Amino acid sequence: MLSKRTTRPWSPAIGLVALAVALAASLAAAPSRADVINGDFENGGSDWSPNLPPDWSAVFPPAGGNPDGYAMIRSPFAGPGGIGCIIQTFLCGEPEGGTECTIGFDYRLEQIDASPGSARIKVLIDGAESVVTDVPTDWASISYVVPCGVHVMALCLEVDPENNSWVASFDNVRAECTGSVPVDASTWTSLKGMFR
Repeated sequence: MLSKRTTRPWSPAIGLVALAVALAASLAAAPSRADVINGDFENGGSDWSPNLPPDWSAVFPPAGGNPDGYAMIRSPFAGPGGIGCIIQTFLCGEPEGGTECTIGFDYRLEQIDASPGSARIKVLIDGAESVVTDVPTDWASISYVVPCGVHVMALCLEVDPENNSWVASFDNVRAECTGSVPVDASTWTSLKGMFR
């Protein structure tokens, strides 16, 4: 069960068959990575896989982020709507090495001559979906908590049909596995013996 560190509402994953297939394929071929790679986008889009509708763009400008490089997904003017994502599979600690993985990032959602409320940021972690609907005037941060281990994360922009352009920006994507490693029974017995 995923939990997040904010009060934003969760909604069940719906209608993302193509994205789910991409996430499943990405998880099946998961490399042994330690933490998120290029989460600050200083190396452009390296280690991130875009999954975009036609006429959408994912660019990685070297300046303008929080700070420096960042990722930007943009929908076209008067487009049919849809969802566009950048995806990465990564290892957040070892499954036995900690109790929880905190995944966080900075984001910005910009309305470009579009109807208010007609777009949102969607985050998918291992297929579980969270929706971020606020439109901050500057960079904002959000984080989620999942078990330690291998994860597939998609950072997405979803736009309603027949709306003008929106831009979702992401920066400083990070993951940290925290918590104590359980003490095995033999070690615990010898520790108790020292304090008798």
